Amino acid sequence: MENQQVNKSGDTRKSHDSTAVSAVDFPVVGIGASAGGLEALQEFFKNMPPDPGVAFVIVQHLSPDYKSLMDELLARYTKMTIHRVEDGMLVEENHIYLIPPRMNMTIFHGKLLLNEQAPGRSLNLPIDIFLRSLAKDQEKSAIGIILSGTGSDGTLGIRAIKEYGGIAMVQDDQTAKFDGMPRSSISTGMVDFILPPAKLADELVNYVKHPLIRKTEQIEHQINKDENQLSKVISILRDHKGVDFSNYKENTIIRRLEKRISINRFDRIDDYVRFLADNQREIHLLFNELLIGVTRFFRDEESYNKLSEEVLNNLFKQTAINETLRVWVAGCSTGEEAYSIAILLKEFMHKNSIHKEVKIFATDIDSNSLEYAGAGQYPDSIISDISPDIINRYFTRKGERFQVNDSIRSMVIFARHNLLQDPPFSKIDIISCRNLLIYLNNNVQQKVLALFYLSLVPQGFLFLGSSESLGNMSEGFSIIDNKSRIYRQSPGFRPYIIDNMAAASTQKLRAELKNADVFYSRGKIKTFNLERIFSDLLGEFAPPSVLVDENLDIVHTIHQVNKYISLPVGQVSLNLIKMLPKELGILISSLLRRAEKTSQEVVLEKIEVPEITDKLLTISSRKILDKKNGDCFYIVSFIEKDKKSKAVPLRSSKKIDFNLQYQERIEELERELQYKSENLQAAVEELETSNEELQSSNEELIASNEELQSTNEELQSVNEELYTVNSEHLKKIEELTEANADMDNLLKNTHIGTLFLDQDLTIRKVNKVASDLTHILNSDIGRPIHHLSFDHLYKNFIDDVNMVIDSLKVVHVEVPDKQKNWFLMRIIPYRTAENAVAGIIITFVDTTTLRKSETFVHELSERLRMAMEVGGISWWEWNCQTNMVTSGDARSAMLGYEQGEIGSLFSDWINLIHEEDRDRVMNTMKQHLAGKSDSYEAEYRILARNGSYCWYKDKGRVIKYDSGAKPLIFSGAIMNITSEKLLQEVHGKEDDNKAQAL
Repeated sequence: MENQQVNKSGDTRKSHDSTAVSAVDFPVVGIGASAGGLEALQEFFKNMPPDPGVAFVIVQHLSPDYKSLMDELLARYTKMTIHRVEDGMLVEENHIYLIPPRMNMTIFHGKLLLNEQAPGRSLNLPIDIFLRSLAKDQEKSAIGIILSGTGSDGTLGIRAIKEYGGIAMVQDDQTAKFDGMPRSSISTGMVDFILPPAKLADELVNYVKHPLIRKTEQIEHQINKDENQLSKVISILRDHKGVDFSNYKENTIIRRLEKRISINRFDRIDDYVRFLADNQREIHLLFNELLIGVTRFFRDEESYNKLSEEVLNNLFKQTAINETLRVWVAGCSTGEEAYSIAILLKEFMHKNSIHKEVKIFATDIDSNSLEYAGAGQYPDSIISDISPDIINRYFTRKGERFQVNDSIRSMVIFARHNLLQDPPFSKIDIISCRNLLIYLNNNVQQKVLALFYLSLVPQGFLFLGSSESLGNMSEGFSIIDNKSRIYRQSPGFRPYIIDNMAAASTQKLRAELKNADVFYSRGKIKTFNLERIFSDLLGEFAPPSVLVDENLDIVHTIHQVNKYISLPVGQVSLNLIKMLPKELGILISSLLRRAEKTSQEVVLEKIEVPEITDKLLTISSRKILDKKNGDCFYIVSFIEKDKKSKAVPLRSSKKIDFNLQYQERIEELERELQYKSENLQAAVEELETSNEELQSSNEELIASNEELQSTNEELQSVNEELYTVNSEHLKKIEELTEANADMDNLLKNTHIGTLFLDQDLTIRKVNKVASDLTHILNSDIGRPIHHLSFDHLYKNFIDDVNMVIDSLKVVHVEVPDKQKNWFLMRIIPYRTAENAVAGIIITFVDTTTLRKSETFVHELSERLRMAMEVGGISWWEWNCQTNMVTSGDARSAMLGYEQGEIGSLFSDWINLIHEEDRDRVMNTMKQHLAGKSDSYEAEYRILARNGSYCWYKDKGRVIKYDSGAKPLIFSGAIMNITSEKLLQEVHGKEDDNKAQAL
């Protein structure tokens, strides 16, 4: 069985497969957005159903001095309840939560917690802060989405989401207004979906509704029914990627597999296996899913502090000054851990004035991660993990990224290395392997720890992750700090290394039992593997030997050969010749060339190599052919003998002259040198030609650079202008926001229904009063008005709207509602500041009370008119300033005049009063005008049209004064009392006659 490393790097946590302690049982979606994110959010929620079964938490880069209107803007596109987060708020399903300004937000047990942003900090990363906490709190139920924005905020959060088993979704950079944040997240290679916002919404709904995610179905049940399906998945990955995940914990494989099945919308694992077998892209995605390598600089800072305090001083003391300090970072992922240790060592050497060469071997099985690590460029969001002093000393800013300086980069050697298959490094002073072991089976963990023990120098140090332990290897190490998982090698311990590990799965275990020999002891069946036993016996009796392939790369070692071979300084290589001392490498190279030409064993005897041993060294080599597949191998053996002993030939062998080997090697090197020299001469000539072309290109570039410099100055000027314009726009936005708020309050508090239509008669805005009358809903916004029916208002409504847009004439119509309330509807053109018509405004004013008042006044007026007509009473009114008199029709009619015949001046009426009564009447009126009486009242005779005089009773008062308290309007009523006066005269004469008679 092949043994493969499954590499993950540093992390301080418990196993990700444990269930998160959370108060919510539904997925929580963290959305990060910055510049240009408003449009993306609107498009996203416009396509999101009102009940997706998740909670959304939106984190933006907000101005500390500007009130966000995001809740109002999003409310137009979703029916979900929107909250501005308050400290301690519990997230609820199908709700949206918005981060408030000047705050950083985290989530713990389903509750949103707020903390004020640190004042004066140059770079704040609220999206990373929240997504990291979301990953820890919700684990595989966490979903991270990155939308439009500048910078790299959210990149580290996406890494954390993926590490804990959640999914990552990013807006594609083609639709993003600002692609900085999306591109930075995409560059991690850990994103599950890269789509426009509308399609992200669709994929999110499909994912969370999947039976495996909703827990209505579990993949374990399917695997238990057919164990071969999981083996098929592992086999497909091994065949296409060369990595065997048999030693990976089955539960972790299932969790990652479950997510890929859900994303691809399969319900059964056997359907997915068929899909996987024929889909190279899915194989690559699943492979990366299992190799998620998430780390960060100085992860678990307390452990790094302990490493500096408890280890580094002893580490430098126990290594000689001229010796190179060798460090091995196993499972380095994207390099943050390796660079962190390099910075730690550099800082220690600087503080203690130590000058020592340091080589850090950073290995991993993931080539993509190694390529990323080798570039040494990281997003500017790493500033949240590294102090500004360290950033300034060991990093250089390049655009939106930080580049590791050469002083640190030169200390680290990155190499692809399979921890369980390739030979381990030797003579290592400290090994860092943080949280790689938690992904492996227990027996594999013990083998890895045994390899680490053998790789370390005596008293070397081991640095593990916080969730890992030594297990059966605890006797081989002493504890330096148990909490930080720092241990020291204890010399003299002999670890047991399993050469052929047992398979993790049941099927492979059964296959191994079939190939093993079986015997009985005490009634129990026991098994043993002959190949394993022969390997152990060979290691006991054979001399130290190395088995190499045709390329002279080591494929197997027998017994301890570390004395003769060692890892070269610089780029790691398993080539035997490069791992030998120089003189010995020349001899063995020649020995192997001779062995290639003969089937016999070739031997070099009595070789003195003082730097290796004080004894005489005999080296033998023989070619071995694999008859089954035709492969060719060579075995090289090392035998030491005392200088006084006589050489004993080993079987029949062909001896080689020592000096002759040197001569042949020199001749071969001379021929090779001649060939290289000729090639070099040709290359020099080509370079001279290329140099001339480059010189010409350089001159063109200089000219272009001058033009670019000029353009840069122009851009700087434009940038300043844009800053000014931006400030003006911000002010306009504030004014617009205030005006919009005033308008909303006006429409709400005046209870005036308002409906806005654009030039195409599309519904643009409607308030509640208008919505109740017209039955137009918020969801109808954006629809043409003629798509709806308004027969409940009146049949010609649409015709009147079209008429107004064509003729620009205002239409007034009174319409009732279902409760028999009346509204005055006005259809008027909508005019812009430039007086251009940009649509239609339809208003509805409640006239129910006014209509009732008008009816009441009309009825009251009619009653008064009838009463005055019956009583012979008429009203009059005199404007004291204009001297104009108005009166009811009855006043003229009572005197026999036509309406308007008397005249409208005050003097026209005064002249009709009898001369004997005129002065008395005027005096009475003047007394009231002067304020000496409360009212004016008089009886007088007035000339009728027929020439006779009629008696009138007149009564009135001043009802209105001007600003100077002078009488303005004098009003009163007049009644014909001629009949009463005649009756009084008759009674008077009768009384006189009676008196005379008496």
